[in-house]
Amino acid sequence: MGNTRAALLMIFSMAFFAVADAFVKFGSTYMSVAVLLILMSVPSALVFAFLAQRAGQPPISPLLWSRKVVLRNFIEGIAAICVVSALANGELSLVIALLQGVPLFVTIGAALMLKEHVGPRRWIAVAIGFFGVLLMLRPDADGVSVGALFAVGAAMALSSRDLITRTMPQNVGTFQLATWGTAVLILAGLLLMPFTGPHALPSLPGWGFALLASAFNAIGYYAITAAMRSGDVSYVTPFRYTRLVFALILAVLFFNERPDALTLVGAAIVIGSGLFVMWRERNANVNANS
Repeated sequence: MGNTRAALLMIFSMAFFAVADAFVKFGSTYMSVAVLLILMSVPSALVFAFLAQRAGQPPISPLLWSRKVVLRNFIEGIAAICVVSALANGELSLVIALLQGVPLFVTIGAALMLKEHVGPRRWIAVAIGFFGVLLMLRPDADGVSVGALFAVGAAMALSSRDLITRTMPQNVGTFQLATWGTAVLILAGLLLMPFTGPHALPSLPGWGFALLASAFNAIGYYAITAAMRSGDVSYVTPFRYTRLVFALILAVLFFNERPDALTLVGAAIVIGSGLFVMWRERNANVNANS
């Protein structure tokens, strides 16, 4: 029952993340990316600080200034800027499809940065996966859309964050990381202000979309944390891809998007490659421990 419950929690979290992405896209029509990032981050940071304190993980701690935590927070800020900018400038379905390439970037980073062994079959799967990314990007004489470029940047930043998280000391709590990673987004929004604009407080609907995005993100984060703690990682992780299914439904229903064949084929290739990479990694870990 543990893995079944964890899988349901993962699917639940992906649904909430997809809805949060939709609220971000709605909210971006009422305010600048910088203001949206700040309004989303303040309530989330307060919620995670409360949860961290309740879990016995002081939100204000000397661990905040450790080199790895500072680096993770910096990359978290870059990832958030890229995600929000991608959703504001690109189609929801395409952005979420491109974000499914994170496991491929993680595999490359693990081999290059963490010196993990990656066999030829996984390298082939990664190469095929990036072919799927190119199908979705469809570079031509006019280049690649701004939203798609931000989405690829987000995937690279998120994979770097995940790699650094793997090396995080055990005495750094999950809720502490969530608190600090969310709080740094407030600073990222402030630093982004000179490059975006105009900056005016949004109307009531804009406030609503920002707060709803923050709430759904927080619930999704809590659910994914519970999923990863209550089930086997190798069993639970593939259910992350359900986020794309929810995103496609929302894109069609609320944004009148009609993903074309190349986008759908590219997304299927990326997901298939990612699942194969996870399966090979799981087998490699089982063989190493046997």
